Amino acid sequence: MKLNFAIVGFGRAGQRFFAHLRKNNSIKIVKIIVKTKRNLYCGNKNIGGTYADIKNLHNLDGVIIATTYKASFKYAKFFLNQKVPILIEKPFCETTSQTKKIENLFKKNKSSFLINYSDLFDPKFQQLLKYGLNKIGKIKSIIANYGNSKTLYPEKKNFYPFQNWISHPISMFLEICGNINKFKIINYTLKKKNGFLFEKVQVKLIKKNLKLLFNFSNYPKIKNRNIKIIGDKGFLKFDSYNQANNYIFYKKKKIIKTKITSFENILYYFIKNIKINKNISNLNIGIKEHLLSKNIIKKIKLKNF
Repeated sequence: MKLNFAIVGFGRAGQRFFAHLRKNNSIKIVKIIVKTKRNLYCGNKNIGGTYADIKNLHNLDGVIIATTYKASFKYAKFFLNQKVPILIEKPFCETTSQTKKIENLFKKNKSSFLINYSDLFDPKFQQLLKYGLNKIGKIKSIIANYGNSKTLYPEKKNFYPFQNWISHPISMFLEICGNINKFKIINYTLKKKNGFLFEKVQVKLIKKNLKLLFNFSNYPKIKNRNIKIIGDKGFLKFDSYNQANNYIFYKKKKIIKTKITSFENILYYFIKNIKINKNISNLNIGIKEHLLSKNIIKKIKLKNF
């Protein structure tokens, strides 16, 4: 028997999830919900719908929410109340009060709530942690380098590049180190060129006996998405952009390889647990990431450092 799925939002992330889901013989996509009415086909069937159609969705086994962060909360709230397992794009909400409401609804309705932090679900990163952390010894420092110049951020939209990237490394720092509440902005530069925004940011995260640095830049010719975890016996290197640059260095270099993408991996995990009726969630990290990222962004915008 097939599982009935719906997708809310059909931008880049929604389309990627759709492409993977339609290949899965155990999934039936019953509806793709978009803002403006349009024809969307799975096979020969038009499964397009608008946001007004959400209330008519029944007997869903799972839903993927891939809308903008400003819209995510109301759909997450609706499907949590329906006790439908949710896989949601980050950021999963906009405000701190919304995170509290999501947390309360999650505890009340006891349904899966999985946030797609794509680097956390990258099989290369997961294997590096699984097989490498116990070999490199006590962690001394973690350095993350993120950002690229491929996506342009128009000045008139007032949405800064750093905002779009920060959740990736912050979620990884939290996964590795546990709670992190304090930080310091080391360097910040903002340039405006030809109507677009370009930033360079260096943030120090404060955790006892650890050196934690996050470097970001979307300046021209920049392309980084990597993190290095250094211990007293070796180190790990994760690089989302370079398959050959994922390795454990302990006595000798061991390269980690996989053909599975993070999208495939998180979908497999989500679907597998629906089939065995197991509730799963990474909301704990999601709430911590939201609060820490929000505080860093606020301090940068106020230039209070």
